[in-house]
Amino acid sequence: MLTRVLFGAVLALPASAVTAQPRDAAAHVERLADGVYVILHDDATDEWPHGNTGVVVTSEGVVVLDSTYLPSRARADIALIRQLTDLPVRYLVNTHWHFDHNNGAVAYRDAFPGLLDVSERESARFIELNQAYWSKMSTAPGSSRRKSLADLEEQVQTGKGPDGKPLTAEERARKATYVSQRTNELEELAALTIVTPNVTFDESLTLVLGGRRIELRDMGKANSPHDVTLYLPQERILFTGDILVQSPLPYTGGCWPVPWARVLRDLEAIPVNVLVPGHGPVMHDHTYTRQVRALMEAVNERVLAQARLGKTLAETQSAVDLEDVRRSVPAWSPEGQKADWKEIIAVLVERAWRGVRGQG
Repeated sequence: MLTRVLFGAVLALPASAVTAQPRDAAAHVERLADGVYVILHDDATDEWPHGNTGVVVTSEGVVVLDSTYLPSRARADIALIRQLTDLPVRYLVNTHWHFDHNNGAVAYRDAFPGLLDVSERESARFIELNQAYWSKMSTAPGSSRRKSLADLEEQVQTGKGPDGKPLTAEERARKATYVSQRTNELEELAALTIVTPNVTFDESLTLVLGGRRIELRDMGKANSPHDVTLYLPQERILFTGDILVQSPLPYTGGCWPVPWARVLRDLEAIPVNVLVPGHGPVMHDHTYTRQVRALMEAVNERVLAQARLGKTLAETQSAVDLEDVRRSVPAWSPEGQKADWKEIIAVLVERAWRGVRGQG
């Protein structure tokens, strides 16, 4: 495995290092260890989340992991980080190409001249491409996202839902909030500055900054083509990116369930005191890792059985039932999540159906 090491000066963390946990109206900082934090965010809109953001403070500067979906949120995160330290952000690390984790990179680039923006080599191209694609597609005249916003605005104005029935005061207020969020989202996407990572690596990269060792590793195909983890071996803190998501369900769109199962086994071999998923709450062991692995192994096995019977994708999606897996995980079990579960499983089965036959 190719490993490169980037060094900063080795100095002790000042005794006066701040350990407060700042917050704002839509996010809060959670302390994980001395100088190590995660910023947990409310969703950007009713349709899109912000990824979790990791923050590692050293005596020589700060390493940030993932920059959220919108630049305004990234700027707010920078304000939170400045309540922790007045040292600059030296590195911005990207776990993968999904834009809810990196559209905010421009805020860090503008705030910290000389910033090193780090990603796996191939992901750097995907990040640049998909930031451009998503912003242009979303904001084009007549786009489906503009039409959806217009429909929502009409409901708020008329006080009637899409079925023509009157909205309750609570429903109308909630939809008015969605209109405000989505309007701001489209404005930010229309003005988005594309930022391409300027430091890339293959397989692994170790940063040593202010005496702190920070290990980046491309785990391979799982939720994305290249899912990168950040690990602090001294503290045994692991940031997984979207290899693990509990929000409250896993994300499965565009995934690779066959290798994902192996990636999860590899994660389980990493000792942890703290585990931070790409979305969702801080964890302290590999219980959830094993639960997601059980889901991937089950879908792969059941889809493979259908493929051996010559079943089509549609037949396979009808036949494969993963309700037993859902019921085994408390976070996935509430009845109100059944519709979302059905949707993510349909996608997961489609990806497994291709993967077990070597098509993806």
